[in-house]
Amino acid sequence: MNQTDPHDMRTSNLKRRRFLRNSGATLAAAATLHFNSYAAEKKGPRFQFSLGQWTFHRAFRGAPGVSRRDPLEFPTMAGELGFEGIDYSGILLGNDHANPKKIAELNRRAADAGVQNLLILVDLHDALGAADADQRKSNVLKYVPWLETAAALGCTGVRLNPISDPGLAAEEQARLLADGTSQLLRHAEKLKLDLLFENHGEGLRTNGAWIASVVKQVDHSRCGTLPDFGNFQKDRASGTFHDRYAGVAAMLPFAKGICAKSHDFDANGEECYSDYGRMLKMIKDSGYRGWIEVEYEGPHQGPGGPARERVPAGRLGEKEGALATKKLLQKHLGADLKK
Repeated sequence: MNQTDPHDMRTSNLKRRRFLRNSGATLAAAATLHFNSYAAEKKGPRFQFSLGQWTFHRAFRGAPGVSRRDPLEFPTMAGELGFEGIDYSGILLGNDHANPKKIAELNRRAADAGVQNLLILVDLHDALGAADADQRKSNVLKYVPWLETAAALGCTGVRLNPISDPGLAAEEQARLLADGTSQLLRHAEKLKLDLLFENHGEGLRTNGAWIASVVKQVDHSRCGTLPDFGNFQKDRASGTFHDRYAGVAAMLPFAKGICAKSHDFDANGEECYSDYGRMLKMIKDSGYRGWIEVEYEGPHQGPGGPARERVPAGRLGEKEGALATKKLLQKHLGADLKK
């Protein structure tokens, strides 16, 4: 496997500037191009595939009808499926993130499997953009132990929920979140970690343009985005969604990683909710290079989900879903996987 250190990658300025110019005035101010530490000129393939631990959340949680697996097995499982990197779930790590012996064991297993520890999704809901200054400072400190865990695993960064005070205007929420993020960056810098905002939850938290506006305000080389193909729920009660393609496009200029979320596949192996051909063309045209994470969420359940673009051919298990997603990425990325 090609074990490339993501921190050795430097920005491919020309392509990124061209993309930013073509993306409209909203994104033009981002042309400093220091956001994407992975979008770099480097030797080796343009893209590498990582596996999200959440793919196996049913197995790790002991869901009915699924063979239970120990979360410590994750690095080995990812290596056996041919992935080069792994992204941990804070929910699945649980209290083990504070256990040095468990972290050491994960490092040992990752080394044995030949995979790189890349990210942790720190799924805390303590708002980095809390309205009260003291509460905001207190919330920042709750994230620090997770940063220390990420550093102990040799990760490049953490994924964060972009949470502010939903009762405030969008611009004020962005200002507050940028302030809390800047405070957390003082800790992240010491540990040489990136902070990646993912579209996750509902409302502004899944609005790609708003997330991009926060990152622009923070204006720091270690703060960026991780566009997720599937997390664009606008309002749970009404079952409405932001446009996923517009959301990914808005976040791409600041992307430090990509999450290829998948649910169901049609008879031709295409994902039923996201047009992977369209998504991956945007990613290639943006100049991004680096890690693309496979995260198989599992089949959509019941009404209220996003509009389906294709008809599912059948339900897949977690392993089969991960491999189907990887195969689809390989299909649409083609020669870009070899250069």
